Amino acid sequence: MINQLVRLNGRRYFSQSLKSNVHFKDGVYTNLPFKVKDRKTPYALTHFAFFGLGFAVPFLITYAQLKKSGTI
Repeated sequence: MINQLVRLNGRRYFSQSLKSNVHFKDGVYTNLPFKVKDRKTPYALTHFAFFGLGFAVPFLITYAQLKKSGTI
């Protein structure tokens, strides 16, 4: 049966029979390098502050340069 599947599809189907013993937990939010749940500050606040500051920096630098040159 397997040889027929290999011949028809051109690929083999592998399955894992043993459960792999790993040192980390598996589940929701475990693949992220930062903590999302049970934080002192909400993640959304940190997220929008970080990206908001990154978005505002070019505008602040432009304002400072225009003010320094006397245009504003």
